[in-house]
Amino acid sequence: MHDTEKKEKLDWQLAQEKIAIYLSANNFSVWEERKIGRKRVDILAKRVINDVVYYLIFEIKNYNKISASEETKFEGQLLEYLKSLILREKKRKKLTNFLDKNIFVGYLVFSNDYGIYHNRRKNWRKTNAFKGNEELETIWKRNVHLFCSTPGYIQKNLDSIGLQLYKQRKILDFFDS
Repeated sequence: MHDTEKKEKLDWQLAQEKIAIYLSANNFSVWEERKIGRKRVDILAKRVINDVVYYLIFEIKNYNKISASEETKFEGQLLEYLKSLILREKKRKKLTNFLDKNIFVGYLVFSNDYGIYHNRRKNWRKTNAFKGNEELETIWKRNVHLFCSTPGYIQKNLDSIGLQLYKQRKILDFFDS
């Protein structure tokens, strides 16, 4: 590799890499820069636990300061990714047990500490995602979890929905102090 090809990784790239390693260490299948339909997500991870399939989508951003409108835009982007994933998986699987056997997690991660709110939001969805489709709305309300935080809160937030990861390996082990 030539010196000109060697580039310093950006903070969000390092965070993405470290989150992917952490998820892999916790027995997730992990894909970085994965396309879902026409959209590209930073990380898509999947793991089956007791016949329940957990899908995690991570979108990583690196900002010292962001405006409320920028944060809302990022959240909207993540919601669109989740909707695309749900529609894709619903086509692939039989309706039987879909509601009981699939959990979808959307996670907006700010890799750079910003402000005083490190664990920003949980389950901020307020509107109907699939207007006119009661079946998909039920999936959205029961099986979708949303988070927005810095990396240090990933494990705690995933624990809160019953997705317990290895205690001996914490997400902060993958980030420099």
